[in-house]
Amino acid sequence: MAVSTVVSSFELLVKPLVQASADILGAGRTIIQGYFLTISNLNTTTPVQLRLNFTAQSPDLNTQPLLAFFDILGANTSLTPIINLPTKQTYLITIGAGDTGLFLFQPDVTKLAVVSSANTELRGYVTVSLAAPFGSNSFDLLLTPQQRGTFLPKDFPSNKSDFDQLAYGLPTATGGARVTLAQIQFRPFPIAELPSEIVNLDPGLAQIIKDNPNVLLNGDSQSLSNAAITAQTNGLQPVLNSMLQRLEAIENRLGNLQPVRS
Repeated sequence: MAVSTVVSSFELLVKPLVQASADILGAGRTIIQGYFLTISNLNTTTPVQLRLNFTAQSPDLNTQPLLAFFDILGANTSLTPIINLPTKQTYLITIGAGDTGLFLFQPDVTKLAVVSSANTELRGYVTVSLAAPFGSNSFDLLLTPQQRGTFLPKDFPSNKSDFDQLAYGLPTATGGARVTLAQIQFRPFPIAELPSEIVNLDPGLAQIIKDNPNVLLNGDSQSLSNAAITAQTNGLQPVLNSMLQRLEAIENRLGNLQPVRS
């Protein structure tokens, strides 16, 4: 079990099936291909919030306009990446207890130029992680990745009557569809090793650690008679998750800064 896992590769296309110079039969058609990921939350009592991270290097994700959607109720809801860097885009989704959703990542074919130029070809890989990595819960998920595409008529857009479809499943990195993501449970440790930022946020926990250095050093919280240690530890989980979100926001802003030109 881990807080994140690699799901699969992905390929986004708006491309002719055959290069014009090699299409001696004149049969080449343009294909539009997107990445689909069906996610089921197998936990029947607890919703799960996930980060879907897409990484592409050569070329990077900024070379083409892209769209992302998430569908649970039968209507695609457009998503904006919470992290939008040249080689990385991250999307935040929530799936209710026992529910299933469909995530879609595709070229922005609402722009006619993207279709007419037929020059989109992006490949990379997908990872999924818990949006709140700190805590004591684990989540069983069912992941089913697919590539789905549409073949346009050869003389599109004048001919709009000859569309064909394709869909094929992708192998997962784990070799199976079921994965378990587990939160990281914060474990107290000696005050000498506790960052001052955390001490200032929760001085009560700091005092408990001071009072019980040997027990905490050995990681044996069961022998503590002071039940407050559990409450204090659990109270730090949302603090740590909030700090992670702020760090990601800073990373996103820094990544979008343009270099100063003289």
